[in-house]
Order: sequence, then structure tokens, then C-alpha cells
Amino acid sequence: MDWLDRMNTVLDYIEDHLTEAIDYEQMAKMSLCSGNLFQRMFSNFTGMSISEYIRRRKLSKAGMDLASGDTQVIDIAGRYGYDSPDAFAYAFKRLHGITPSQAKIKGTTLTNYPRLTFTMKIKGEEKMRYRIVERQEFKVAGKSIKTSQEENMKQNSIPKFWDLCKHNGTMSALCAVGLEKPLLGVCYGDASDGSFLYMVGVEAKIMQAGFEMISIPQATWAVFESKGPMPFAIQKVWKEIFQNFLPTSKYDHAPMADFELYPEGDNQSQEYRCEVWIPVVPKRL
Repeated sequence: MDWLDRMNTVLDYIEDHLTEAIDYEQMAKMSLCSGNLFQRMFSNFTGMSISEYIRRRKLSKAGMDLASGDTQVIDIAGRYGYDSPDAFAYAFKRLHGITPSQAKIKGTTLTNYPRLTFTMKIKGEEKMRYRIVERQEFKVAGKSIKTSQEENMKQNSIPKFWDLCKHNGTMSALCAVGLEKPLLGVCYGDASDGSFLYMVGVEAKIMQAGFEMISIPQATWAVFESKGPMPFAIQKVWKEIFQNFLPTSKYDHAPMADFELYPEGDNQSQEYRCEVWIPVVPKRL
């Protein structure tokens, strides 16, 4: 089963469980990815988090149910997992622009977000350059935060963390530890709920006072160059990796940390170059 088939199987699972508790860990298992990697893939493909997609599908179905029957609002709220009619009404109005009671009136206009289907879009207008690198185990010293794909999308938690590290002296201290070495942004420590750790760090040989240290195992890496101002240029690269490279190449993302490599320079310049490193393994047959 290829990547697109696996993702469509997950969408089938969601559709079959809209009136039940949806198990994020089960979705990750069906996609053969960690919870974090699955959610990153989904959001890069669709532009929304998996939880936002589920919310839209539940509320779309709730609108149809209200418009087509005599079921009470409180029953519809419970059917789609809302603990109270007030919470349901708030979410419903955000999506549809009207209250659940108004949705029961014949002729009322509702909003529907249809079920997604993942398909391969043949584009080819932009070539993707990459190289395959074998690298031995190495260590990274730095500072980390715990976040999630949804939190990063809604609150820019990772860009804010970089900004914090710049202004609180962390970056300067890291540069002193890793003389002439680029800064790294490492995504690691995936949890079953989709959360992960993100480290701003630098390659180091030994433990450094005041910093955490993690080991990145020996691996095969696909390395992609980003050119242009941050963070938009590298976000575009990530999108291309998930939308085009992983679905069509002979590689899957290996179940371990990936990272961004940031050389010194003006990261707002059109000519600024950095890299995305993803660990890869041959696709399963």
C-alpha cells in the first residue's frame, strides 16, 4: 500500500467514526507514521491540521442532521462529541454563521466541508533538487520546547521559540559552543498524541553546561536546499517534501528526528540558503 492509499485509509477511518471518539494513535498506525509525522504530512498536504479537518467534518454532518430531521440540538451535540449544547452552538456558529436552532429552519443556508481524498497532482513546473547523504551518529546541544503541529500552525510556536532564543542569549551561547557550525532546528521526541520536541541547537562533541544534549543516530538522509527569506522559503520546501518527494520517491521518512540547518547569514535575504535534512528508508512493498 503506497503513501496515498494509506492516507486515504485514514480518511475512511475518520468518516466512519465521526460520531465516535477518533483515536489519533490509530490514525498514525494506519498511516505507518508517528503521530507527529502523520500530522505534519496532513497539514502540509491540506493547509489545515487534522483536528481542524475532523471538526469541520463533524460540524458539516451536524448541519445536515439538523436540517433534515426533528432531532433535538442537545442530541446532535452529543452525537458529535460535544459535552454541552453551548460548546456545540459556539463551534457550530463559527463554521456555519448561524445557530443550530436556525439550521433547523427550512431553506437556511449551511456550510459543508466535503470529505477529502488524497490524489497525486502532476505539476512538474518546479524541479526539486536533493542529495542523499550517509552520516554517522552525532550529538546536538541546545534548548527545546514541547509543541504540536496544530499549536505551531495556530500560534507559530516554533518561529516564536527561535525569536526567544535570539533575544534571551541562547543563540549567542550556542554559537560560542559550536564555533563556525550552523544552527540546527531539530524535530524529535514524537509522542503518540502528535506532540513533539523542537530543539534550537548546534552540533557538539560533549555535554555543555546549561544545555540539553540529544544524539542523532547514524542514518541515510535526503537533503533539500531552501533559498529565500525565512520562514516562508523553508516552509515551502517542507510542503514540497510532503506533497511531492515522499509520495513519488522510493523513500519513506524514517522514524527518527529530522532537522533544519541554518548557516550564518541574513536569513531575510532572497539569496539566503539553508537546508532540510530528513532521514529516509526504502519504501515498504
